[in-house]
Amino acid sequence: MDALSVTLISAVTSGAISLTLAWLSSRQQRRDGERVQRESRTMAYLNPLRRHTAEVHHRLSLYATSVEREGCYPPAQVLTDPRRMEGKGADWFTGKGVVLGSSVWMTACLFAQMNRTRHDLPFLRLAGNDDTRLPGLLQKVHAAFAACEIYYATQSSLGTDALLEPEGRLRSYREFCDLLAEPERRVWADPVIWFLIAVAHGERRPALQRALDALSELSAFLDDSLAGGASLRARHDAEIHRPPGRSPGAGAGPAAGTGAGAGPDAGASAGRGQAPHLPAGPIPAPGPTPSLDPGPLPGPDAGPGPTSAPGTGPHTPSRPLPPD
Repeated sequence: MDALSVTLISAVTSGAISLTLAWLSSRQQRRDGERVQRESRTMAYLNPLRRHTAEVHHRLSLYATSVEREGCYPPAQVLTDPRRMEGKGADWFTGKGVVLGSSVWMTACLFAQMNRTRHDLPFLRLAGNDDTRLPGLLQKVHAAFAACEIYYATQSSLGTDALLEPEGRLRSYREFCDLLAEPERRVWADPVIWFLIAVAHGERRPALQRALDALSELSAFLDDSLAGGASLRARHDAEIHRPPGRSPGAGAGPAAGTGAGAGPDAGASAGRGQAPHLPAGPIPAPGPTPSLDPGPLPGPDAGPGPTSAPGTGPHTPSRPLPPD
């Protein structure tokens, strides 16, 4: 073989190797870019879901702790019927009604994050069998709230209302309160309001416990998937250092929340995968206590609402409202 042939073979071989290495490097870079993009997308969905799961669990644990100690949760005992929320002004939603209003808002934000995660689950990068566990845990939370008579379709609709289009961001508490003051928009939140009213009066304890357990399990899964700390414990520990005398929801953003029955050891069992447990007992008959509501329905034309048979659920009025 002459020198020219050797040179040609060497050049061709070198070129082939260079092209192969360039192709392999390009493919690896593309795969790395896709992996980073998928992981970023996963974090963008799971981190907000994790945060709102911890927020709702913490708020419901305040109800649970106070009910266990005192038999009720006074900060949320401001209404006996969701219709009395109509026409309430900003002073009510930032003052007397902030606990109940912010509790509804936090729950709606959680439903919104659950909707987003379920819708885009095929595009999320999850390890191992997490892609099957996450839908199962979301379904478990949905079922727990359905047992509170906040049914699946209502959860989805309320979650959609919590989003502001076309931006696609969550409504602020102020923006959400504007919806609650409108009868035709507030009605979609009525099942949540009825449930929180009942819980604040010491009712629906088994349903509340089921919701807390489902949220705890979802929170523990998200903590593990994101290689983070115990978000429920961190949320509780952050609340311990709140200046005394401030009411739940008084802070800025959905992280605010504490109140009666929420002393230093309130929610002490709210670590990873744990929830405060309520005493076992039968579910009391649903329906609010009218004597505790200080104000009538606004408007001169407000008349009695529909009645229903006992036991139909907390979101259906159990007795007509008194006329103005």
